[in-house]
Amino acid sequence: MKILILSMTVGQGHNATSKALRACMEQRGHTCEILDTYKFLAKPIGLGFDKGYTAMGRFVPKLNENIYKAAEKANGRSDMKMYFPWAFANLTKSKMQKYIEETKPDVIVCSIVMTAILITSLKEAGMIDPDIKSIGIVTDYSLHPFWEYTAMDYFVAANELLIPEFTARGIAENKILPTGIPIAPKFARCIAQKEAREKLGLDPDMFTVLMASGGMGFAGLVPVLQDIDTVEGTQVVTICGTNTRLKNKLLAMDFNNPVHILGFVDNMDEYIDAADAVITKPGGLSTSEAIAKEKPMILTKPMPGVENMNIAFLLNNSLAVHANEYQPLSMVLKQMRLNDVKLSEMKRAQKKWGKKNSAGMLAKFIEKLV
Repeated sequence: MKILILSMTVGQGHNATSKALRACMEQRGHTCEILDTYKFLAKPIGLGFDKGYTAMGRFVPKLNENIYKAAEKANGRSDMKMYFPWAFANLTKSKMQKYIEETKPDVIVCSIVMTAILITSLKEAGMIDPDIKSIGIVTDYSLHPFWEYTAMDYFVAANELLIPEFTARGIAENKILPTGIPIAPKFARCIAQKEAREKLGLDPDMFTVLMASGGMGFAGLVPVLQDIDTVEGTQVVTICGTNTRLKNKLLAMDFNNPVHILGFVDNMDEYIDAADAVITKPGGLSTSEAIAKEKPMILTKPMPGVENMNIAFLLNNSLAVHANEYQPLSMVLKQMRLNDVKLSEMKRAQKKWGKKNSAGMLAKFIEKLV
């Protein structure tokens, strides 16, 4: 079987979930290709989305909320297809058609709504073999604008709790796959906390906090880390992602507690195993990884837009707690260490609603399509 995954570098989550699915498909003996779709269709535009999203996250996150709200307003309107993702799909569908005809995939997976829009344009124009099945992966805990207007055969949801939102937006329940946002299989495995700490060079007996700022190291980490540093007897591991400037800034600072400052890492699973608590922004992929590991999770300030919806979903369903200006991280950490009721509630919810083998479950479903 041949699978084509249409992804985009807009943040790290879409590509990470694409790679997780590819690893499972290849392990099962299939051919799987990931295409950075917008960069392939029009490199300047693809790079613009990539660099622009990173810049927004680091310097003007409010702009992302404005863009998201504009998409919500356009969603379902009579002039919706004048909105950029639809217009761009219409302009580039011939190039995409040629690529699909040359590569001949059996199944197309779209890990971001913009590529699902592109496949929808091809289907509506009769430019794609109707026997090619299509699957859209919703990589957050809410349905982004436009998903319900795409012609996907199936839609992947983070878990069963999202089915009511999907059906309310017009997606038939028999098209919903609550198999979870695909995460790497290594997040389904665990090593003992003390063993993980010793392997990573951490104090094996000290309360340990993992602070993950996302693959691109979004803004606002400095005051947050300073606040955590006021909690005595705590060692902190801070992952800055690809944000070298942030990493260097933190390395130049002085702290009261042991603080381990790292750039991009490929063993995040081991750092989660080592932690007593995981602090993260509410991205769909990073939270899914922590939930799979059943770790106490504290959500920080979101990237305005869909991550606001993620916070609401995760809090409402006992999957995380939240720190903000009224309840800073230092206070939430102290409360968490005392609140065994909340810790037990969070662990039960994560065990019930987390999807440890999400990529594998989706891979098995895809195998049955052809």
